[in-house]
Amino acid sequence: MRIKHKVVVMLTAVLPWAMPTHAEVLAPQTLFEDVRVWDGTRDTLSEPMKVLIQGNLIREVSTTAVAAEGAIVIDGGGRTLMPGLIESHVHLNYQHMIGGYDTIELRDWQEIGAMAAGTARALLLDGFTTIRDPGASLTGIRSVIDRGEIIGPRLYQATAVIGQTGGHGDFRLKGQRRLEDRTTFRAGELGMTHIVDGRAATLSAARQNLANGASFLKMMMGGGIFSSKDPLHSRQSSDEEIRAVVEVAAAWDTYVTAHIYLPEHAQRAIRLGLKEILHVPFLDRETAKVFVKNGVYYNTQLSASKPESLEVIFGPEESVNKAKARVAQKGMANVVKILKDMPELMALTVFGVDIVTVSPEDARRNRDYEMYFWAENFGNLSALKSMTSIGGKVAALTGKWNPYPDGPLGVVQKGSYADLLIVDGNPLEDITVLGASADQYGAPGRAAGEIETMRLIMKDGVIYKNTLD
Repeated sequence: MRIKHKVVVMLTAVLPWAMPTHAEVLAPQTLFEDVRVWDGTRDTLSEPMKVLIQGNLIREVSTTAVAAEGAIVIDGGGRTLMPGLIESHVHLNYQHMIGGYDTIELRDWQEIGAMAAGTARALLLDGFTTIRDPGASLTGIRSVIDRGEIIGPRLYQATAVIGQTGGHGDFRLKGQRRLEDRTTFRAGELGMTHIVDGRAATLSAARQNLANGASFLKMMMGGGIFSSKDPLHSRQSSDEEIRAVVEVAAAWDTYVTAHIYLPEHAQRAIRLGLKEILHVPFLDRETAKVFVKNGVYYNTQLSASKPESLEVIFGPEESVNKAKARVAQKGMANVVKILKDMPELMALTVFGVDIVTVSPEDARRNRDYEMYFWAENFGNLSALKSMTSIGGKVAALTGKWNPYPDGPLGVVQKGSYADLLIVDGNPLEDITVLGASADQYGAPGRAAGEIETMRLIMKDGVIYKNTLD
């Protein structure tokens, strides 16, 4: 019996936020017919293919007839089937923290959790089937997503960031400057950050994160923009403290990433055993070669290089944080040049936006622009691989501690997770079919899920959007 896909269309069109429909739950298999596959790695689309999903995994990718009795059959009409997108730097609890990190003191878990749930839903409906949150969200939201009680992407989390007193993870206000306030201020109480000094305290913080379900660990190893106590040039956490966190991660078969701005700090992190580095807007070619030599992944954010982005993120008033952001912007153009000249580093670079403290509308506009920026500067193929197969490789660094251990992510192949998109057109030629836009802040914002060319979204074998005829 062939269950027509129109049943799914009708149900999902009425309830796009709903739980999996009755038809989807009952059917053990979904067969996509007449789709051109981009597998997450190659520079061309396939010839027309059939892709069979059984449960939450891809069971067959074939040019010939596929036996799938009782399957839901979906005719792709020659459209592109590709991996779901991976956003490798999302802060669910910070993204819409309008007014900055200082406002954490004014919020409770219900408000923060509701904002995070809304962000998770919006990301999935924009085609991001997996996200990495390197700090400040706890695993409760992952649990309710995985149980199907709310919708959202797969979620890899570092839980609380780990950093020193006065470092980038120290969000205390001016009236909270006593040592004892390191554990009694709101972000500390809510498990968003650990302010710790010395090997013993740092070791305990890392172990606590893993006990809380963290997939990987994140350290603050240098100055940052959204923290007013530390200059950008500051070197944070001792070698002994960093080794303690690396040791804890290795014992769980996972890895450590870090917030870093200066190239010498990145080289130190790589020497001490980190597997991924975030930011480094002042990257130089010597350090880029160290990344490549050691196979360390690079997670940079580049769309904030436009001066007008500072007005949206910080508002019109001058501030210490805005001044630091202006300094960081100067280095970003050099990062683009290095990545263009070093395809071997681009092969280790993942797509991450790291947009925080803005409205949901501005977050979407910035993400759409970041996608466009990457394609314009590095080519569509490199941008797409950073958002799929390379992001999947970073997710797999969690090893035996991987919360999703049954198959690879970011690729379309037998045995991989059934996280898939069907889009009009060819994203290798036109990145806008995925929602990419040249207008970072000028055009009116769109609502979540309003990418008309993104016709179908499947995560874990479940269809969450289907507007095919």
